[in-house]
Amino acid sequence: MKLWEYDSRRIHAVHMPQQMSDLERIGNEGWELILIKDDIDDEGTATAIFKREKK
Repeated sequence: MKLWEYDSRRIHAVHMPQQMSDLERIGNEGWELILIKDDIDDEGTATAIFKREKK
């Protein structure tokens, strides 16, 4: 049985190039994006939820 760990991080949600850069950096750490919440703040960031297999 696989075990998962989860993390939430604030990522850029308005500026697509910065958002893609954030997601690529986090993905390179082994995290898979599973949800972006609709909670964009005044700075243009939103909460993103990630998971990766526990080692």
